[in-house]
Amino acid sequence: MWTKEQRINSQMSRTWNPANGEEQCALLAVESSGSSAAAASGSDDEAVTSSGAPRTKTQLRKLQHRTRMPQPRMLRRLGCYTLSAFVIFLLLLVYLPLIYLDGHKRCAGLPDWTLETSRSTTDYLDPGRETALIVPRDFCRNKTFLVIAVCTGVANFVQRQTIRESWGNTTEFNYPAFVKLHGHLKGHYLPPMPERLKLYEDYLSGEGDSLTASVKIVFIVGRQGDEALVGNETLTRIHTEADQYNDIIQENFVDSYNNLTLKSVMALKHISRSCSNTSVFFLKCDDDTFVNVPNLLHFLLGGTIPLYNDTLDYHDRSTFLATAPQNRLKATSEVMYGHQFCNVVPVSEVSSKWYMPSYMYKPETYPKYLSGAGYLLSIDVVQRLFEASLNTTLVYLEDVYITGLCAQRAKIKRHHHPLFSFAHSKQPCAFKGSITQHQMKDDSMVEAWHHVANYSIKCPPPGRYFSQMRLRKRQNC
Repeated sequence: MWTKEQRINSQMSRTWNPANGEEQCALLAVESSGSSAAAASGSDDEAVTSSGAPRTKTQLRKLQHRTRMPQPRMLRRLGCYTLSAFVIFLLLLVYLPLIYLDGHKRCAGLPDWTLETSRSTTDYLDPGRETALIVPRDFCRNKTFLVIAVCTGVANFVQRQTIRESWGNTTEFNYPAFVKLHGHLKGHYLPPMPERLKLYEDYLSGEGDSLTASVKIVFIVGRQGDEALVGNETLTRIHTEADQYNDIIQENFVDSYNNLTLKSVMALKHISRSCSNTSVFFLKCDDDTFVNVPNLLHFLLGGTIPLYNDTLDYHDRSTFLATAPQNRLKATSEVMYGHQFCNVVPVSEVSSKWYMPSYMYKPETYPKYLSGAGYLLSIDVVQRLFEASLNTTLVYLEDVYITGLCAQRAKIKRHHHPLFSFAHSKQPCAFKGSITQHQMKDDSMVEAWHHVANYSIKCPPPGRYFSQMRLRKRQNC
């Protein structure tokens, strides 16, 4: 009687032909069952090849894979569908928030300017009557060539006093200081235009190096929102300061960063009401802005500011030519100068101090506007901007609103001037050669003033073969 192994060998020794097809099928069935049993028991000795040699583990695995029962079709489809659904879910989880935010960006509100808050200027000021809490005595009663309105916080007593004792002392820091600042570069800049000196002679006194212009500085403030809680100390101090210096305009609105537009509109109102018949030019600036008054007066009288090595970086290839007649100011009306910004996109980051909700300003870019650090207007432009503000919806960024939206409505062209800087230089001589420098905090204003007022310091011009690469590219506005 044959053993099991002998029977397998006997079956394997048979050759294939159509007549014995049933035997071959039986052989495959026996082989498969033997291989499965060998794999299940883990015994390599019982699994053999057709020649009687034991199968290797690799061969057994391949044989198991061939003889494994196929999964039902429905189960395979269900697995594929489940995997696809999981992948789609992950993609939606990642990209759906991005798609939503892109379509709903700038949707967060502002604390002071919610969607329900009125943004009509007529709800905050009455064009026909006085709304100020404090106004200087005899404000603009006398002829004034230049009025400078400094927007400042009601509690910024130190900043106001610093300005009064530095560049705001226009009795000492007036046009005669121009020659003291730049006399060593005479011939490298253009003097005032005789016709402008004649035109504005009622606002000037003296002549030549002793020429003096009438300049008035006034500080624009609001009120504290928590006066009832903090008591009347600040209120008492502001009244004492106003009585002493006669240079405070206080309006009846809460003094905050988000209310700067109201502050600037109030300034336009006071200047247009009180100074339109007695003043020629108006400069608005912040209390952290350094204003070189002699340079500004020289520019207003048709002269040009000499080029210094430390101010070269502000210029482009046309404005750096300090002896070019095209860089003179010749206009007497529609004057609007400052540092111009173009194609600025509203900030969508909620944590930014410049964040702009879409319900306040929907377009994707701002119109051209001048930096609020300091911009210059002729008195007719002040009136036109104020009138435009009465019909222009408020935007809390005051420079965008006043010099952008209101100027656009009033059809006033904005002009870029390189020496109106919206930042501040680390080079001291830049303060001598520019008109405004911004972001002057704490002691930096005093340090800059000491350097400018030291007339023995002679700042150098650029080298003869200065690098043209330092000149800015012309703005495409």
